[in-house]
Amino acid sequence: MTPKLSRRVALVVAVATGASALGAAITWADPPGFLFMDIDNNHALVVQRPHDNTAARIFKQPAKLSDELAAKIAAGARPVGKDDVIVVYKGQLYILPDRKIGEHMATHMVMGAAGAPNHGE
Repeated sequence: MTPKLSRRVALVVAVATGASALGAAITWADPPGFLFMDIDNNHALVVQRPHDNTAARIFKQPAKLSDELAAKIAAGARPVGKDDVIVVYKGQLYILPDRKIGEHMATHMVMGAAGAPNHGE
């Protein structure tokens, strides 16, 4: 192999290795499924319950609402607690307060099953 060709091969291997490492880091830093989503004040997401044995759907793009509309939608509702859990069970969608199940809190068990760090433990 000529020195010029050797340098090109080495450069291609180095770039491919760097791209592979960068791709792995990006995948690790931002896992698919969006484990956490921040929603700003006066924003809303629509959640559709499952039907006909399909998955529940949460629209991923929050909509910015006027203060008046947000107040009307929230009127009479119970605010979500510090660590509520959203679960689909037997085709029904539930939002419920965290509670102890056995020796652990439900939120810690769900986050552990999803691979997320349990900062509260």
